[in-house]
Parts: sequence; C-alpha cells; structure tokens
Amino acid sequence: MSKTYRVAFAGAGGIVQAAHIPNFQSLSNVETVALADVNESRAKSVAAEKKIKSAYTDFNTMLEKEQPDIVVIASPNVFHKPMAMAALDAGAHVLCEKPLALTYTDSVELFEKAASKKRVLTVGTHYRFTDPMQLCKAHVDGNFFGNIYAARTTYCRRSGIPGYGSWFTNKDLAGGGVLFDLGVHALDRALYLMGYPKPVAVSGATYAEFGTRGMGLGGWGKDIQKPSANTRFDVEDFSWAFVRFENGAVLQFSVSWAAHFTDGMTVELYGTDGGAHIMSSDKMELYTSLNGQNVTLQTPMPREAANSYRKLVENFVKYIDGDTTADIISPEQALVGVQIVDAIQRSAASGREIVLA
Repeated sequence: MSKTYRVAFAGAGGIVQAAHIPNFQSLSNVETVALADVNESRAKSVAAEKKIKSAYTDFNTMLEKEQPDIVVIASPNVFHKPMAMAALDAGAHVLCEKPLALTYTDSVELFEKAASKKRVLTVGTHYRFTDPMQLCKAHVDGNFFGNIYAARTTYCRRSGIPGYGSWFTNKDLAGGGVLFDLGVHALDRALYLMGYPKPVAVSGATYAEFGTRGMGLGGWGKDIQKPSANTRFDVEDFSWAFVRFENGAVLQFSVSWAAHFTDGMTVELYGTDGGAHIMSSDKMELYTSLNGQNVTLQTPMPREAANSYRKLVENFVKYIDGDTTADIISPEQALVGVQIVDAIQRSAASGREIVLA
C-alpha cells in the first residue's frame, strides 16, 4: 500500500506558488504539513487559506521540525541550490521551480547530491504535460515525423514582466530574467519532442529594451512596484538563440517578457516524413504528404484541458512511490536544458558562439 507523504513548501507565499499547493492537496497519499516564507504575514495568510497547519519564516527550522518527505522549492532563484541541498540532506525528495540553479555546474552538483542521498530531484517544467504536447509526443513515438532535423520554440508575452522591481527583476536574487522564467519552459517543450539530443554549439543574445523604460509590465506578482528612477531592473526581458546538436539537428529559440509581437507559446517540428505546429494550449496542426499530395491534419483536443502542473505533481509522487514508468523530468533531461540556458547567457555576454565539450 502507498505511504502518505508529508509535503512542505518553501517560498510558497507568492501568487503562483500558492496556486500550486492544491495540486498536492488533491492527492490522497499526500499531506501538506507546512510552508515557509520570509514574509511572515503572507506565510500565515496562505497557510490559513490553504488549511496548512504550520507556517515558518525560517526554511531550515521547518525542515528540522516537520521532517517532510517532499519539499517544493519556489523561492527566488538564488536560493534554489542551497535550499535544495538542505532539503536533500534532510532526507526529502525535491521538486524545484525553474531554474534548478543559476549555472550548469551548480545543477550537476544538485543531481550528484540527490543520487548520493538516493532521493528524487526534479524541476517544475510542467508544460510538457499539456494536451497538445502529449498528443504530439505520441506521434513522435509513433515515428510520424521520421527524422526531426529542425525545431523552433517560442514563448512570447507582449506585456508580461512579472513582479516589476521585486526579486524577479533583481539580478542578485533572480540571476537572470525571462531566460530563467520562460526560457526553461520553452526549451523543455522542444527538447521533450526532439528526444533531448546533445547540444554542441549555442549562439545567443539577450536584450532589456522594455523593463529599463518601465514598459511591458505584467500587472501581476507580489511586491510589484511602480516605475521610478529607483526601481531596479537589471535582467533581460528578451532572448534569442540558435542551438546545434550532435545528431545534426538545430533549434531556434526566442522568449520575451515584453515585445511588440503577439502573445503565444509555440513549438514547430520539421521532420523528414512530417511536421507539426503547436500553436497554443489547445490547438495543433500536423503536416505530411499522402499519395503525393500535401496534407494538413487538424488535431482535436480533449473537451477539458489537462492541468499540466497537476500532471507533473501526479507523476512526481507516483515515481517516488515506486512507479518507474511515471513521466518525470529526469536529471539527464533537465541538464540538457540547463546547459543550453547557461550557454545562451555566456554567448550573450561574450558576443560569440559557445562550443560545448
């Protein structure tokens, strides 16, 4: 019989993180026991709202007193690595919000720690679990596309800078901007369908054209500030990149918090036998040829769209519970995306292509 897992949340006082708590509470073999946030009033408010017994302002105290089986980390990015290390040392499995860490080297250290402690560590790149992504993956597995030799992935917000002036736009706390926030999601969507080929070269560029002028604000996020001369914004709000892989495939990538372009999240696949365009969370087209004629297939979506984060949580807990067929973001998969993001940052800083060993 499945055991009941005690789950604790770190940095769970934010809007998005608080919204994710019910995805754990919906599982019959999970008990949400505590949360920690440095903002005491917010922590207590969320705990009361979500009917969580204990709220802490100190993460390590929570680990010591609650001894959770699972820890969900949703703190500012700079704290992801030390918190994950502490949780793993305390014997907990860890689901960490993206990015897993600020650098590829730090991410490798985290997975090495998880392996040494025999604990599961994964990252919250949940968009692979949307309906069109899952349907497209079924066609990949069925060899509809043949050899996928090129892909394009985008995640564009026209006006969507989060938490303006808060930790989101403070490089010391966030480590980066849209690349860490949306870029990790966009990369995982494409890499999931491409089979996570090994990257060998990355050329990237980043820009801060809107946030520095107090434009493109998303109007959401805790602690959002009004634009002023003292409002801090020293991260990127746009990133563009080109990736080459060892198997000869290529990937074009772009993400924005703010841009003069339409909102949307897309993936395009180009294969020898077929192609695909995932245009949104509920629409996908497939392209192929039949009897010498070009054919476009409109793919119907389920009547009720899947909650992609809930699917991630369900698979994570099933995997911990011994179901090795559950679909989780494995260390090998996560590290491909982290390596590319790390290389994009270095390429943007140097103005040169980064060749990976």
